[in-house]
Order: sequence, then structure tokens, then C-alpha cells
Amino acid sequence: MKAFLGLVCGFVLTLAVFGSGLVFAAWLLAAKPAREARPTVSVAELWTKKARPVDKAAQNLERVPAEQPAPADIAAKQPAKQQPDPTVTGAIAPAELPPPHLAWCANRYRSYNPDDNSYRSYSGQQRTCVSPYLAADHTAPRAAEASYAEGPGLGAYAAAGDDDHVASCFSRYRSYRPEDNSYQPYSGGPRRQCE
Repeated sequence: MKAFLGLVCGFVLTLAVFGSGLVFAAWLLAAKPAREARPTVSVAELWTKKARPVDKAAQNLERVPAEQPAPADIAAKQPAKQQPDPTVTGAIAPAELPPPHLAWCANRYRSYNPDDNSYRSYSGQQRTCVSPYLAADHTAPRAAEASYAEGPGLGAYAAAGDDDHVASCFSRYRSYRPEDNSYQPYSGGPRRQCE
């Protein structure tokens, strides 16, 4: 009988704990009613019951004066931009680009500027144009500095100067360098040989 009484008491206590948890959760999660703004004796109603037209002539509205422009002396305080000295810059010989390179870049990029050998990409960045006709000394990285996965026939096409192969690699890979016949894979990693 003691075992049965202990079982019933345990069941009742468990039920009481479960019930109290349920009541507490209901009290905690119960939504509180939104406070209603009711007109009192000291506050007028929000909306009138009778609509009345507005008399524009009876309103005393004044135009505020415009904000004053900046004083003229602020622009004078900025240092004047120095013009480049023509004697110094005239002594520097401009880099001569081969005509096939200029024609290739002009045909490939609408925004190509032959003065500085650059074009504006769709993302808005200024980039240097690198064509298959550009000499190896005009490109930024050198072949000896490049790290790439070595394979059979390393640089065979570039050494032979096969124009069809160079044009094919340029059309397939944006990062192709003809001096070492390599390109940077899109997935990253070392440079690979173009075959």
C-alpha cells in the first residue's frame, strides 16, 4: 500500500509542477492589451466631427530667409594646384606602343584610352590594357617571378611565337600572359600553362 501511495503522490506532484509551469508560461507569453488614448476633459478629440474649410488668408505664415552661401574667402584658402613643369616632363620620352596593340585594345574595349594605355571596366576600375601584341617589357610581372604549375612543354608556344595560340589563350583566359604562356585559374592556386 505504501508503494501505491508513493506512486500516486509522485504523480500528483509531477502534475502540480507541470501545471504551475504551464500557468507561468501562459502568464509570461500573454499579450498585454495596447493602451488606448482616450480624450479627457483637458485634451480635445483627435478628429473633429464636422469638417471645416481652411481659410488660407487668415494664416500668418512667413517665409524664412534662404541659407547664406559660403563666404568667398574659403575657396581662396585652398592651395593652388601646381601645373607640371614642361621642361621636366618634356624630357621624358613617352612610351611607344605598337600599332597592332593599340588597334587590338581599341577593338576590344570601347573605353580604351591610348594616351595612358588603359580602359574602364564595367565595375568602374581603371585597368591597363594587355594585348598579345604588347612586348614583354611593357607588362607588369616578369616570367621569372611567376609561380605556376609546371607541365610538359613549358612555354613552347610562347617561345615559338605562335600567334594563333596566343590569340586563342587570350580569348579564353583574361589573366593570360604570353611571355610565360600561363594563366591564373578562376578557382585560384598556382598559374597554369595554356595548351
